[in-house]
Amino acid sequence: MSLLSDYKVEEGNDPADMYNLLELMGEGYFGKVIKCLNKETCEIVAVKEIKMCENVDQVVAKELYMLDKVSALDPDADNIIRFNKYFKTADGHHCMEFELLDLSVDKFMKRRQAKFSLNEIRSMAKDLLISLKGLQSVGVMHTDVKPDNIMYVDQKNKPFRVKLIDFGVAIPKEQAQVGKIMQPLGYRAPEVTLGLPLTEAVDMWSLGCCLLEWYLSAIPFPCYSPYDHIHMITHLIGVPDGGLIEQAMYGNDYFNRSGPDIEDRTFLDLLQKMFHVDPDKRITPAEALSHPFITVSSRMEMPSTSTQGIEKMPENANEESESSTKQSSQICSPENSVRFTEEGLETQNTVKPRMVNINDTSSITSTGWNDHAAIRLPCPRSHLGAPTNRGSGHVESRLLPLGMVSISNTFPVLLPI
Repeated sequence: MSLLSDYKVEEGNDPADMYNLLELMGEGYFGKVIKCLNKETCEIVAVKEIKMCENVDQVVAKELYMLDKVSALDPDADNIIRFNKYFKTADGHHCMEFELLDLSVDKFMKRRQAKFSLNEIRSMAKDLLISLKGLQSVGVMHTDVKPDNIMYVDQKNKPFRVKLIDFGVAIPKEQAQVGKIMQPLGYRAPEVTLGLPLTEAVDMWSLGCCLLEWYLSAIPFPCYSPYDHIHMITHLIGVPDGGLIEQAMYGNDYFNRSGPDIEDRTFLDLLQKMFHVDPDKRITPAEALSHPFITVSSRMEMPSTSTQGIEKMPENANEESESSTKQSSQICSPENSVRFTEEGLETQNTVKPRMVNINDTSSITSTGWNDHAAIRLPCPRSHLGAPTNRGSGHVESRLLPLGMVSISNTFPVLLPI
C-alpha cells in the first residue's frame, strides 16, 4: 500500500502545531485518542495517535486503505464515523483526525448500570444495521463490532443515535481467508472459530451479541477459549448442521464423529437415576448398590495407563489465539480419548469414523476438556433448540459438541470423570 507516501511532512512544518490538545479521551493497544481543537477549522475533533511499533507503517497504511474504501459512504446517512484527514508529526507519530462523537455504548452501560429498554435497543439496532448494510455495499468486513466501537453521536440532543467506529482491523471481503482468526472471542461468529468460509455475516453475529448484551446487561457468551466459545453456542443455540461441520477447517477440533462407546445401557440408566432433578426421586445409595451396573459380577480393572492420553494439558490451553485452536485439537482428538471395554478403561489409539447415533442411548463418549476429563451422552435435537416435526419422542442422529452431555429428558450438563 502506498497511501502513506501521499502524506509527506514538509521540513520545519509540524501538523501537530495546528491543534490545541484538550483532553485524553482514551488509550488502548493501538494508541490513544485525544480531544483537540483544530486551529484552522475552529472545530473540536478527535485525533487518534497510533502507538509506535515495529510494523507501524503497515498498520497505518492498512487502516487508511480501509478508511478510503469506507469514504464512499455517507458518514451521517450510513452511521459511520467521519474521517477527516491523516498526518504525521515531526517526531514521526502517525495521527488521524475524526469527527468528535459522544461516549461509547460500553462506557454508557457502565455509568448507567441498568438494562436498555427494547425501544432503546431498537433505535441503536436500526442505526447499526444501516451501518452494516453500507459496509456490505462497499465490500468491507468490520470484524470488530462491539460496544466499545459503537459511539453515541450526541446523547443529550440526539439520544441513542449511534455510529460505528474503528476500522483498524477491518478487511476487504475478498481478503477474508478460511481459517483466519478474527473478532473478539465473546463476539466471534462460529464460522470463524470452526474455520468456515467468511463473509460480512460475521459482523451480523457480533451485532446480535451486542443487542443481547444490551438486553441482558451481561455478555451472552462469556468465554475464555475457542472451545468454551463453541460449547456455549451449541448449549444455547444448537449444534451446526453436519454438513457445516464437515466443511469446517477446525470442525474436528470441536465435534467428534468417532468415539468409544459404553455398550452397557445399565450405566446410562444409573446416571439417569442419579441426576434426577427431584431430590425425593433421586436414587439412594442403598438403591444404587443394588443397581445392575454395580452388581455386575465382573469388576472392571483399571490399567495404570488408563489416563495416558489425557494426563497432562498445555499450560496455555485457555489462551485466545490460533494456537489454542490447535491445542484443542490435541485435547479432543480420538487418539487422546479413552475407551471403556469389558476389561476396563484403556487408551484409545485408533477409532474408525462413525456417526454418533442419538437413538442409541447407550452411546457415551469420553473426552478431555481443559483441565478435566468429561463424558458426552446423546442429546435430543429439541434440547438444543432445533425444531422437530416427528413427535416429541423422536430423536435425530446428530453430531454433538465435545463435552456436551444430555441425560434422558433432563438438561445438557458436563460430567467430570
